[in-house]
Amino acid sequence: MKLFVRENQNLAETEVEIRCRERDGEVENLISAINSASNVVIGEKESGDKVPVYLTKVLYFEAVDRNVYACTDSDIYRVRKTMYDIEDMVANDHFVRISKSVIVNIRAVRRISPDSARRLKLLLSSGEWVVVSRNYVEDFRRGIGMKGDS
Repeated sequence: MKLFVRENQNLAETEVEIRCRERDGEVENLISAINSASNVVIGEKESGDKVPVYLTKVLYFEAVDRNVYACTDSDIYRVRKTMYDIEDMVANDHFVRISKSVIVNIRAVRRISPDSARRLKLLLSSGEWVVVSRNYVEDFRRGIGMKGDS
C-alpha cells in the first residue's frame, strides 16, 4: 500500500480518495479508520467550557456518581450522555465495554495481564491500568478478535 498526502490551501474541507484494485478487507478497514477519525463527542471542562473531543483521543469512558467522563492522555471531560448512549455511539469505533462503569478504546491498550478472580488488567498508552470485570472478559476478548478461552 502506498500513502500520499498533498496539502491544498484552496480546499474548503479535507478530502480523502482511496484507489484500489478491489474493495477488500484492507480497504474496508481504511474506510472505517477514516470515518472514526472524524467522530467527536462534546465534552465539558471543569470551567464549563464545551469542546469537541475526538473519539480517537479518548482512552476510555467512565461513569462516576451519575456522570460520564471521557478520559484522554491529557484531560478528563464530562460528557452529557449515558453509558448506554456512549456504548451505542462507539460500537463500531474500536471501543468495548469492560465493566458496568467503563468503556475502553482497544487501540489504547498496550498490555493485557491476568488478574485475580478471572479478571484482566489492561495497561493503557497513558500508563494507567483499568480492570476488565469477569462478567465482561468474553466481550473484551471478542472485541479484540480473540476467540474462545486462550
